[in-house]
Amino acid sequence: MGDLPVRVEVVPGEGLMERLRAHLPAPAAVTVTCLPHHGPRKAVELAVELAHAGYTAIPHLAARSVADRAELAGYTGRCLDAGITDVFVIGGDAAAAAGRYAWSGALMADIADLSEGVLRMGIAVYPEGHPATADGELTRTLLAKQELASWCVTQLCFSPEVLAAYPSRLRADGVALPVWAGIPGPVRMGRLIRLAGSIGVGQSLGFLKRSAGSARAGSVVRQLLSSASYDPAPLVMALDGAGYAGLHVYTFNDLAELAASDLTRSAG
Repeated sequence: MGDLPVRVEVVPGEGLMERLRAHLPAPAAVTVTCLPHHGPRKAVELAVELAHAGYTAIPHLAARSVADRAELAGYTGRCLDAGITDVFVIGGDAAAAAGRYAWSGALMADIADLSEGVLRMGIAVYPEGHPATADGELTRTLLAKQELASWCVTQLCFSPEVLAAYPSRLRADGVALPVWAGIPGPVRMGRLIRLAGSIGVGQSLGFLKRSAGSARAGSVVRQLLSSASYDPAPLVMALDGAGYAGLHVYTFNDLAELAASDLTRSAG
């Protein structure tokens, strides 16, 4: 699978800590999704628990789910007290902003201020574009946010061609941040399709539907649509030499499948 470092993304849920200890022991690097109906509270709570258990924990903070600066100060304070060094900042999928943070850039500015620059911030980037934002606007937003960011993660993408070319596209646009490739883990297909939309990665499944019938449909697409479980190995191999800083693995909490793969060898 190569020598790239690996982070795994999990969704807060019952019994997750026990399964992580069983299948992905500390000091693995674990990022914690912030779902709209949970808000950042559960992501921060789990990240703090993970940090205390020896994991490298990275909570997601969704701007539209944070009511005010006082609430944000509570989250940043808990992260700093637990020794957490990085947070992943997104706009979030809440239908309406809970308070003053209508976009992630405003939240990032206050995180930088509240943590006195100690907390490093990651941001999302979109190899296949964003359904609600034109490409030019996406680029302008990224260029503005990279002044406060330390790294970025691609939205989940199943296309080896698109993902392999993306770091060069970002560099050409002036985005100089280290880029982590967001890839699916070895997940059971039923679980992947069922949960993709709920954590904001349904767009790449749309890519699969568009691509499956085309003459250019590759082995990754055919394998995904025909198998009981997804094998990320061909996608990871396609990223060799593309310029990524690491792999960000969307596990969908399918930790037993992940533990049986080669991906966990570099987690940490």
